[in-house]
Amino acid sequence: MSEQDGVIWLTIFGLAAASFAIRLSGFLLAQRLPRTGPWARGLEALPGCLIISLVALLMVQGGPVEWAGGAVALGVAFAFRSVPLSMIAGMAAVAILRALG
Repeated sequence: MSEQDGVIWLTIFGLAAASFAIRLSGFLLAQRLPRTGPWARGLEALPGCLIISLVALLMVQGGPVEWAGGAVALGVAFAFRSVPLSMIAGMAAVAILRALG
């Protein structure tokens, strides 16, 4: 085994240990979070807020195609109250409009 192979294996094991440490720390931290009250409600709303902020950023940076996709996603969200369906509809609208344009 050459020195370069040793560095490669050391990098792989180091990244595996870091990945495991991140997952373990998330698990241990989640056990200490409140299950009720205002902090719990805020944490439950966090994923939706993150999705909205990412979509808003992409729409601001985008053009008419992205705005149309956002409008489609918003319409589907109001009609069906389903986040996954809204995301799929918005992405499909953008993909179709880009393919046509």
